[in-house]
Amino acid sequence: MNLLKFSKPNAKIPFQSFSIPAGYTCPGASNCLTKVKNGKIIDQQTPDKNGLTYRCYAASLEAVYPSLNAKLNYNFKLLRETKNIKEMVALISNSLPNNLRAHGGALRVHIHGDFYNYEYLCAWFAVADFYPSIRFYSYTKSLNLLAKYKEQNFQFPDNYSLTWSHGSKFDHLGESLGIKSARVVKDQEEASALGLEVDHDDTHALHGSKDFALEPHGTQPKGHPLQKIILAKRKAGKFAGYNNK
Repeated sequence: MNLLKFSKPNAKIPFQSFSIPAGYTCPGASNCLTKVKNGKIIDQQTPDKNGLTYRCYAASLEAVYPSLNAKLNYNFKLLRETKNIKEMVALISNSLPNNLRAHGGALRVHIHGDFYNYEYLCAWFAVADFYPSIRFYSYTKSLNLLAKYKEQNFQFPDNYSLTWSHGSKFDHLGESLGIKSARVVKDQEEASALGLEVDHDDTHALHGSKDFALEPHGTQPKGHPLQKIILAKRKAGKFAGYNNK
């Protein structure tokens, strides 16, 4: 049986994770919609109400690392080959890293990608119910799918921490979901003005219950306002991205 592939912790995220291709699996993406085709970035962003767009950092990585892109497409292919939710739940459960199944811990679902349809979302929530010792968490813009699930099931799994990302096609549904949100800010000063703490290590996403902010990082298109801010902060020795240090 072919199994899904998970990723190890990295400089920003100290937990194991699971991903699928960015953009192609993000039906709610709007101001960040980015895809990779034949190793090239395709920007398809639509400005939000504040006129903000940004290139998806995850998609940028897929363009730089072909092996990563192949891994994510492999995962997506296996998921799409399942015939129903039961088969999808079995695939995900059998693929979970052994240390998580045996001892529990935290798992980020999607550094790349999102809940691409309702059956897929239900499959992950069913897996969470099966493994109460694992703390699952996700950022998502598929708010329409969350709204449908909440309408039918009244609440989300207790061990699944959800964060809705501003700038989706379904932001109007966000407040009704009863979950925290995250928004991209240009710097710490803007976050403070909004009364938000900045999350640099997924602590707020995993354990928090309040709205928070994220600073931009990675590479934005040439001339993009956020790229100018990132370069200026890097020159000044301020936070401009994540590395092994």
